[in-house]
Amino acid sequence: METAVINLYSIFESMRAQVDVLSESIEPQFIQMALNFEDSRRKWLRLEQELNACKEVLTKAETERGALEVKLKHARNQVDVEIRRRQKAEADCAKLDRQIQLIRELLVTEGSSNSIQLNEEQRSALAFLNARSQNPANLNTSRRLTTIDESASILSDISYDKTDDSLGNESLVAKTTVTVPADGGPIEAVTTVEAVPYWTRSRRKTEIRTEPSTPQGNGGVRLHEFVSKTVIKPESCVPCGKRIKFGKISLRCRDCRVVSHPECRERCPLPCIPTMTGTPVKSEEGILANYVSTSSPMIPSLVVHCVNEIEQRGLHETGLYRVSGSDRVVKDLKEKFLRGKTIPLLSKVEDIHAITGLLKDFLRNLKEPLLTFRLNRAFMDAAELSDDDNSIALMYQNISDLPQPSRDTLAFLIIHLQRVAQSKDTKMDITNLARVFGPTIVGHAVPDPDPMTILQDTKRQPKVIERLLGLPVEYWSQFMISNNNQGRSDHMIIENFNVHATPDHKTSMFGPLTTPDQQMSKTPSSSSLSQRMKNATLNAITPKFSSRSRAAVSVHRQGHFFASPLLK
Repeated sequence: METAVINLYSIFESMRAQVDVLSESIEPQFIQMALNFEDSRRKWLRLEQELNACKEVLTKAETERGALEVKLKHARNQVDVEIRRRQKAEADCAKLDRQIQLIRELLVTEGSSNSIQLNEEQRSALAFLNARSQNPANLNTSRRLTTIDESASILSDISYDKTDDSLGNESLVAKTTVTVPADGGPIEAVTTVEAVPYWTRSRRKTEIRTEPSTPQGNGGVRLHEFVSKTVIKPESCVPCGKRIKFGKISLRCRDCRVVSHPECRERCPLPCIPTMTGTPVKSEEGILANYVSTSSPMIPSLVVHCVNEIEQRGLHETGLYRVSGSDRVVKDLKEKFLRGKTIPLLSKVEDIHAITGLLKDFLRNLKEPLLTFRLNRAFMDAAELSDDDNSIALMYQNISDLPQPSRDTLAFLIIHLQRVAQSKDTKMDITNLARVFGPTIVGHAVPDPDPMTILQDTKRQPKVIERLLGLPVEYWSQFMISNNNQGRSDHMIIENFNVHATPDHKTSMFGPLTTPDQQMSKTPSSSSLSQRMKNATLNAITPKFSSRSRAAVSVHRQGHFFASPLLK
């Protein structure tokens, strides 16, 4: 009986609890649950719409990809057809060359039992076969010249020894003057022989331009080594800036990767600075040695191209190097120079201040300044000496102690800045240039200077640049001699056909560079300390020759590397 009562009591309690639950107000909970369901539905709808949009974009991209694949297939087929045509044409050309060679051997070979005996007129008519065998590109059968008598019977005997020291430095020009008397007397022939230096003839390129099939010497200038190729992907010509279209022939330098039309090869900027394959790929810059070649002069390609473009367009720009360019343009150009596969076209950059900013940014962000941490204090102390003679002598000594990449690059920049200082249009004299390039070139003696050191060095850095700009140009020019022409002091590597036309006589390839007027008040004598230190550093840097040839003694005989109207 008690068990039944307990069961009934439990059932009663359960029913009462259920009644209590039903009697409570739970509508807010149900409303909140409904709102949650609505939010979930809206999110679901939005995701469905985004999914449909992404599907449409994907479909469009796949369609475009298919169209591009079809175009690529057609382009590849066209390239294959062109390659087969070229190979066939080359094979036909080689076959015709062999046939012409056989004809030449059959007709005009002398001293052979199988050759056909021809008279002089027939030999003259077949003279083009000899020219064809020597230079296949110069075949022109429609214009045949008569045989020229090349005997030198009227010339006097000349004994000329072409030694290894002077080989290629000069050429012999023989001039014969024939005098025929009016009274019927004997005919007199006077022969004069002149040795014309090669550089004199090379300066006439602006008048008569030739395109030799093999690389020709150009004094101390490191020339480009061009390789011809058929353009598949259109590229831009560096000298003229025009596009080289598909299927055309272009020239690319093996060393510096400059690209040009065949007719623009003579206008490519010199010297040729090989592009370093080991350039750092990190965002920060490395040391200067990472950007130079292993042969003299050791100058970064970026510096050479920037200076060439600045001297071509910026020597009449007011505030050159003082006005800042666009940071975005500078960053893009620097990225293309240091990490790109080709050289960017600086001629396409409208703002010359962006190019000057690129040059300053490159020098400023090097891990070690141009004058190095080791010699920084030595340069500053030398610049602050009150005795000009001792100050210049220490400058010569410190410059000779610089590593070769820093010394060559410094010489290249100083010669360029001397030209900028001479241009009145820029309104950038030596003082202004020293303020701009003091922190950039001189820098500090430690990688991370404290604020007090920066403040002190800022006052001393311009004095160093002023001293460097005051040194004569012939001193800086010695560092510009290429390794291939160390024995020829009058052949410098700096030459830009796009900058200034130079006279035909012997003169500076940099133009009439002179020391500024304020530095010309005192000319050191040959017995002064600065002059003796200059001569000592010249002898220490000048390469030694195995024999005392004309090239070895030309420095002392000539006196100056460049002729200057103000330097006596």
